[in-house]
Order: sequence, then C-alpha cells, then structure tokens
Amino acid sequence: MKKLLILLLSALSMIAYAQTPVKKVAILETVDKMGNVPYGVLLQVRSSLTYAISSNAGYEGYDRVDMSAITGEQNFQRTGMVSDEQIKRLGEMTGAAYVLIAEAALYDDQNIIIAAKILDVETGGVMSSTPPAVAPKDPMKMAEACIKCSQTLVGGKMPMRTTTTTTYSQTGYASQPAPAANQDFTETAWGVNMKMIWVEGGDFLMGCTSEQGGDCSSDEQNVRRVTVDGFYIGMLEVTQSQWEKVVGTSIYQQKSKAGGSSTPGVGPDYPMYYVSWDEAMEFCRLLSNKTGRTYTLPTEAQWEYAARGGNNNEGAKYAGSNMIDAVAWYTDNSGSSTHIVGSKRANALGIYDMSGNVWEWCKDWYANSYVSYDTNNPVGPSSGSYRVSRGGSWCSSASCCRVADRYGNSPGDRGSYLGFRVVLLP
Repeated sequence: MKKLLILLLSALSMIAYAQTPVKKVAILETVDKMGNVPYGVLLQVRSSLTYAISSNAGYEGYDRVDMSAITGEQNFQRTGMVSDEQIKRLGEMTGAAYVLIAEAALYDDQNIIIAAKILDVETGGVMSSTPPAVAPKDPMKMAEACIKCSQTLVGGKMPMRTTTTTTYSQTGYASQPAPAANQDFTETAWGVNMKMIWVEGGDFLMGCTSEQGGDCSSDEQNVRRVTVDGFYIGMLEVTQSQWEKVVGTSIYQQKSKAGGSSTPGVGPDYPMYYVSWDEAMEFCRLLSNKTGRTYTLPTEAQWEYAARGGNNNEGAKYAGSNMIDAVAWYTDNSGSSTHIVGSKRANALGIYDMSGNVWEWCKDWYANSYVSYDTNNPVGPSSGSYRVSRGGSWCSSASCCRVADRYGNSPGDRGSYLGFRVVLLP
C-alpha cells in the first residue's frame, strides 16, 4: 500500500508538472543608446539572452526573428521605448507573458556594459531588472554573462538541456552533425531551408582563359592552375527571408543603413542586398554558431571553380552558358531590378545566379593580380583595402557577369547590387 501511495503521488506530481504552463519571454532588439556597439555584438547579446532564458526551467525565450515568423510583423521596437499598449499587443500576437529589453553600451575595446529588464505583458510594468554589468565581447564569456543576467531576471536555475539530437556547444547553441560528403543537403536551422550543393575537389585554370574572349581586364591575366578541396556552396544566393531569419533585419532596414534610395526587388525569395562584407560574415558566424558547422564566404578560387562547373567544367564564358540571357539577370534584361533567385538556368553543378542578379562577396582581400605560387586552396593576400566581389549584377554589363571577372569593394560597402552566397567547409 505504501509503495502504491508513493507511485500515485509521483504520478500526480508528474501530471502537475506537465500541466504547468511555460512562460514565454519575447526578447526584443538589444538597444544601443550610445550608438557605439558593433552590430554583431548586439546580435550576440540577443541570441545569448534568448538561449539563457530558455534554459531556465519553466521559461521559453524567443527573439525578434521568431516573432516575425509568428506574426508577420517586420518592425518590432528598436528604441527601447515601448508603451503598455505595444507590450500587450505583442503578448496577444505571440502568446508571450513577458517582454525582455536589454541595453548595451561600449565600455572599452574588450568589454561592453549590459543591463536588462523584463516587462509583464498583463500589467505593462517592470517585473524585474538588472543593474548595469560589464561583460566581455568574447562570445563564450558573453554567453556566461547573459546566463547570470537571466538568472537574476527570472530567479531560476540553469539546468542543461540535452536531447538525443541536440548537444550544448561552447557557443551556447545546438550542434548538428556534419553532412556526408558527396551529397547535397538542406540546412534547416531557423527555417532557412538553404540548399547546399556538394562541389567535388579538383583543379582548374583560374583567370582569363580562352573562352573569356577579349573582355578580360588586367587583374585576370595571370592565369594559373589552381587546386581546391571539396566544399559545399549555396545553390542560391542568400535571400531576404533567409537573411531576416538569421540576422533579424529587413531589406528596408539595410537600405536605411546604407542610405540607399531604392529597393530593386523586394520579397522573401529575392536576393538579399545592401549587405556589407562584415555583415555577410556575421550571417555566416551566426549560422555556424547555431549549427556547430563551419559556414563562411567562398574564397575567390572556390567561387570561380563552382561558377565554372567544378569537375564538370563546361568551358563557358558565363556560369552555365555562353549565352548570357539564359543564365543571368544583367543590365540589358533585368528591367532595373533584382529577380527571384533561381529563375534563370543553372550551371553544370545545379547552381543558380553565379552570373548576374547581385554581385557576391568573396572572403579574399582584392589584389590587382594573382600570386603565381598561391595555387593550393589559395586564400588571396593577407591584407588589403578591398574585398573581392564576383559575378556581376542586375545593373552590370555582360562583361562583368563572366566567370573570370573580378572586382574589389570596400568591406563596408552596402549597395543595391551587393549580396552573397555561403560556403560550408566539410
């Protein structure tokens, strides 16, 4: 009888625990009131707080990207000033019981100051808050600081969450196994559904080869045979939907940063543009942290090898054809706009838009000629003033869309013609 009573009490406790509602906390944009915190650091604070809140028993944190997916709302608060009515509306739309707002300010080169508060959706009042605290910019130490912050805010302990498919990585994100080589796969983190194409390693002549005709510039003339190891590359240019799911800003917010005057093509399946080199690398870093995989921008050699078709090299002037209209959106056919990715013909590897649509950032520093001895997985110069961009765009001439054409942009450039695709290292 005593054993039966214990089992009954245990079952009742489990039922009571299962019925305890999870308290949802909506984490808004980290506020930079002084305007001096790097954007990547602000993203790290928000991401770390989202994970930290979720790791407190009984709480679930979700950030602006998740809220946007739920509500379709594209412009959640960015100033730190929210009214009671806005808080309540956000709760009604997303099911949040609380709203978390963090503020950050630059302390010195290695540290920032973080403070946070949680607002009660029902009352609009402050449930709890933290005093300003110094936190290192280092991602691991930042995550630790945000864990302590979340404990202060919700008064909970931090049990480590584990499942059969998810492990805790040093960055505080879920780590996933690397995909098998020789197989294409789809990255599903954050719902990006990014198709990655496996490119078998090999060698090729890089630069102004014969099919490029008389259009070559002087920076392409040093033709050399280059060897690259196998890698994955995005089948498509990164889209506006994928960008917002990972980074959290819209095409209009990026345009505002750039001081742009137009948005030549807007929609979830249009390529992302108005993105600087640093921001493209930040996208890769966030995706890497989320998945435990190594995403980055392609080297110039990887980009050209993939554009030419890898080991299936077609010997074509453009990525997939000698007829540019078959594979590229450029100045003569674009109607002065970007177009939905993948709407032209693919090249021999099944990769789209490596000619035209938007220029694509590469990882390398730009130099006005290739280094003749840098031929085994070349990474370009160790320093420079410009980063390489490749492939031409909707506002480029046909010559700029050739597989050998290259250009240098300042890393801080954000243009309506500048986008990117990602590479995954196996």
